[in-house]
Amino acid sequence: MFLLSLQLFLSASTSLSNFTGADTTFSFVQSGTRTFQPVYVRLQALESGSVVLWEAVPQNFSHHVWTTDVRDLAIFVSSNAKTINLSRDSVGNLWLAINYTFAEGDYISSLMCVSTETVSENLTIPTVVSFPQSYPSDVVPFLNSGRKIPVKNETIERIANSSRTDNMIGTVLNVLNFVNETQGYNRETVERLMSGNLNTTDILDFFADPLEVMETNSSICIERSLYAATILRATGVPARTLTDVRLKTWIQVWLPQPVYGWVDAEAECAPKREEARISFPRSFPVNTPWVIENSSDAAFPFAWLPEIPMRVANLTFGNVEAFNINEYRTVLCQPVDKALFDANPESFSFPVLFLEPDILYAAVTQDGSNLAFSLIKGKEKVSQVLTLNQTNSVSLENITLSFTPIRQDDFVVLHNFVQEGWRLDLRIFIIPIIGVPVALISWFYLRRKRTKPSSQK
Repeated sequence: MFLLSLQLFLSASTSLSNFTGADTTFSFVQSGTRTFQPVYVRLQALESGSVVLWEAVPQNFSHHVWTTDVRDLAIFVSSNAKTINLSRDSVGNLWLAINYTFAEGDYISSLMCVSTETVSENLTIPTVVSFPQSYPSDVVPFLNSGRKIPVKNETIERIANSSRTDNMIGTVLNVLNFVNETQGYNRETVERLMSGNLNTTDILDFFADPLEVMETNSSICIERSLYAATILRATGVPARTLTDVRLKTWIQVWLPQPVYGWVDAEAECAPKREEARISFPRSFPVNTPWVIENSSDAAFPFAWLPEIPMRVANLTFGNVEAFNINEYRTVLCQPVDKALFDANPESFSFPVLFLEPDILYAAVTQDGSNLAFSLIKGKEKVSQVLTLNQTNSVSLENITLSFTPIRQDDFVVLHNFVQEGWRLDLRIFIIPIIGVPVALISWFYLRRKRTKPSSQK
C-alpha cells in the first residue's frame, strides 16, 4: 500500500483567516477532453509464498468541483498469475483480485491503461457555510480517528480549537494555512520512495504519522494530507484523502448537501517553502483519479494478503520502456464503441510493444455484436474481427500478436497473449546444410576420376 507524488498541478490559490460576506463567484467550465494514462504496479517477492493482490480501479467521480468518467481500456496481468477475478461494486467501481504463487525474487505486476474524460469543473463555493447540526451516516466515519489519523490527540485538538470558527469555509482555510506555514518539503523521503528499493511489507508504516510530522515540520504530500485531514476532523469538518495515478495525494472536505458535497483542497507540498500555497477549492486533477479513501482509515490503491515481504520496484508508469509485454499472458480489455474509437484513436488505444523510436498500439472495439482487434504503428493500422474461444492472430509488418479471446461480462479476456516478431525458419537451412557437402563430395569425386591416368593395357 503506497502513495506518493512529485507532480505539481495548476490550481487557484486562496487564503483567509475569518470568512464573511457574500458568495464568491467562480467560473463553471464544461470540458470534454479525454486523456490516456497508464497505471503500473510492480512488486518483487523477497520470499516464496502465495498472495492475493487487490487493486481498486474507480470508474467515475462526481463531486462539487469536478466530474470525471474513467474507462478501462486494458489490464495486463503478469504471467505467473494463477487466477484473476474482476468485479464491480454497487457504484460501478472496478476491483481486481489476482492470485499469485511465486518463488523468491519473482515479480508480480499489473498494468492498467485507462482513458478519462473530465465532464465538468465547478469552482463555485460560498464564502460562508455554517456547521450542520448533524451529518449523514456515510459522512460520519470521516470525522473519526483512523490509522494515521489521531483525531483525539491532545495537541491535535488544541490546534483544531485554535483553527475552528463558526464558518466551515474559514475553518478549512485556517487549517490549510497552518499546515502550509509549519511544514517544509521532505526531499529525503521522496528520494527513498523513488529509488525502487523500498523493502517493506506495510508501506503505510514508512510514512511519518501526523504526530511525527508535527515534530519535524517536514513532510511529503501523503503525510501532509493525513496531517491536514486529522486536524480538520478534529475541528468537525469531515475530511478524506484522494490519490491520482501519478500518486499525487490531497484532501477533500465535505460541505453540507445537497448543494456542495465533497470539495477538493490542499496545502501544497513544494520543494521550496516560498512556492508552497493552499488551494480551496482545488482545481480538478490533470491525471486520472486512482483511489479515494472510503473509510475512516487511510486507503491505498493496492494491497496484498497475506503481507509477505515485497520490494516495491515500480509504482507509476514513468519509464514506458520498463514495460515488457512478454511478462504478461492475460490481458483484460473493455471494448470501445467503434465509432468512438475511429473519432479519437489516440485516447482509446493502449501500448503493447516499444520499438525504438515507435510504439505499437492496440485496441479492442465493438460494432454491434462484432468484436475487433486493431494494431496501430504510426500511420499503419490493421484490424481483424475476433473469433471467441479460438486462437486469433493479428499481424502488422513483422509483428504478430496471438491470443484466445473470451467474453466475460463487459470485458474481453485475452488468454495466452503472446507477441512474436519475425523469426528465421531453420528448415530453410536443411537443403544448404545437407546439399552443399554432398555437392562438394560429388565434385571432388568426379574431378579425381577425370584426372586419374589411364591404366596400361
